[in-house]
Amino acid sequence: MRAPGGEVVITGGLGFIGSYLVDAYLAAGHRVRIIDSNAGAVVDGEDYDADPRCTVIRERVEDHLASGGDFAGVDRVVHAASYVGPASILARSGRLGHDIVGSTAPVIEACLSAGVPLCVFSSAEVYGRSGVLSEKDDIVVPTQYNTRIEYAIAKTLVEAMVCNSRRQGLRGIVIRPFNVAGARQSRAGGFVMPTFVQQALAGRPITVFAGGEQVRAFVAASDLTAFLIGYMDTALDGDEVIINVGNPANAVTVMELAERVKSLLGSPSPIVRVDGRSVHGPHYAEAESFHKIPALRTATDLGWRPRVTLDELIMSTADYYRAREDRRAVNAPL
Repeated sequence: MRAPGGEVVITGGLGFIGSYLVDAYLAAGHRVRIIDSNAGAVVDGEDYDADPRCTVIRERVEDHLASGGDFAGVDRVVHAASYVGPASILARSGRLGHDIVGSTAPVIEACLSAGVPLCVFSSAEVYGRSGVLSEKDDIVVPTQYNTRIEYAIAKTLVEAMVCNSRRQGLRGIVIRPFNVAGARQSRAGGFVMPTFVQQALAGRPITVFAGGEQVRAFVAASDLTAFLIGYMDTALDGDEVIINVGNPANAVTVMELAERVKSLLGSPSPIVRVDGRSVHGPHYAEAESFHKIPALRTATDLGWRPRVTLDELIMSTADYYRAREDRRAVNAPL
């Protein structure tokens, strides 16, 4: 990474992944400009408002750029703003593709205009199939166009936009994260780790969807940010644009995760199988990648390694929610 002191723009910087990035760049000695509409915020940003190294702009990044904002003079842009979560995206069905592409296109254009490096967050959902998934694999587009498929297609298009913009001079990379988890993540989006932890802490039934045989490999948000802090510059100088970031050592079935959460937290909660549609409505759908495990190639070739174990992730999430409420999920079912 370049010498500390430069300004980093983080879109979605009040969200789960975004706020980890803000904290990491501040800790590394950078100034940070946060652009966030508050749509997915997990922190109120008051601490950032009070930090002289931070600027918080509370509007959509596309609106900010359309009204005259730009990235002139900044060190880099990390575009983490997006609707996300299998439950949260449902309200944007039919508009989600426009939302994702519509926010990313002006970010790419502004980075090209200013000559600023860009990292865009995609999703492991783009693969559209089960298995151990590598960046060089073909992706599959299922034809039952539910909201999750709309999300995956939009993220795929964003990846293509970044790749093709490199021919125009963009220095850009795309991260495909696999099931990022940790403290601050809200159950409001339908994320399984904070849902199970909060249910266990409250002594409520731990609700397992689709039989619990889904396989997920959870990576800590802190491990993800460590890749950006330590290896983004080297990645920008390389030929690989798409980069998986995940932790295959943390692969576990959803049922095993429920059992692990219950055991680690000493919870009396029963584990029950339920239909996800009974919780999130009739349009809820499971991911096409029923078994979703990252093949790590580019990230580990650069020297990055995930560090945080599954048990550590569970306990850090529990410690966080023992001390505070889930601010985004006050009215969400538990």
